[in-house]
Amino acid sequence: MRHLLSSFYSPDPSSTNDSPSNQGSLDAIETTSFNADQYMNLLIRKSNLEALRQRHVEMAAEIKNIDTDLQVLVYENYNKFISTTDAVKR
Repeated sequence: MRHLLSSFYSPDPSSTNDSPSNQGSLDAIETTSFNADQYMNLLIRKSNLEALRQRHVEMAAEIKNIDTDLQVLVYENYNKFISTTDAVKR
């Protein structure tokens, strides 16, 4: 997931995997041309209720981790900004 977060801020077209064979798979969520409706339809067709519930739990944990990472990055950047401002004032 950290790779996804870093790729969001510095997209590198060569690092994505957008091959047509991946568009019809559950791995398509990590491509730049992600289609949420197609992904959900495929997920529902290929998974039973317990697998869907487990995937929900996994994705919720990933989202929480990404959110925490993002908050840390914002806090670090804010602190750098404040210390740079203080240095310029001196």
